[in-house]
Amino acid sequence: MGKRIIIAGSGGQGVLFFGKLLAYAAMLEGREVTWFPSYGAEMRGGTANCTVIISDRMIGSPVIRNPDVLVVMNDDSYRRFVERLSPGGILIYDPSQIRSATPRGGIRLVTTPAGAIASSMNNAGLANMALMGAFIAAAGIVDIKSALSALDEITPAHRRELLKVNKDILMKGYDGLQDSNGTC
Repeated sequence: MGKRIIIAGSGGQGVLFFGKLLAYAAMLEGREVTWFPSYGAEMRGGTANCTVIISDRMIGSPVIRNPDVLVVMNDDSYRRFVERLSPGGILIYDPSQIRSATPRGGIRLVTTPAGAIASSMNNAGLANMALMGAFIAAAGIVDIKSALSALDEITPAHRRELLKVNKDILMKGYDGLQDSNGTC
């Protein structure tokens, strides 16, 4: 099994952390992984995306043309990547952040109110964790326990005070999608 994932948004939205967390969770499960970040020169507000490949076999290249799963966090990323999503692929996004979404046929749409989930826990900047929870529930590529363990291991020392809230938001995104059979 091999899955190709693109996560895209703006700098400061946690795009690269999302990808790193996903790759690390798969690595904890003994899978082969690549994580390939790409970002503009700006730290916040510029473009940011990353590709993650998860496989049971050796991976030949970290480059992805047509992802199986696309997670987008802003309109620009949606417009840039949506046509590349493989037929039968999964598109995951927060509809309050993607205003130009015009669903195309042949893909599975998964929407989650990631910003609202994070805001309800007084941490609007952690919407990426709600999207990660929705991703895990929708895609079934990694186990939620692996993601929580990975979060323990990769959260830097200067962000440890956010570890519990990150886990809580991740679980709300995961549970919300589980409860709604595909969209929450």
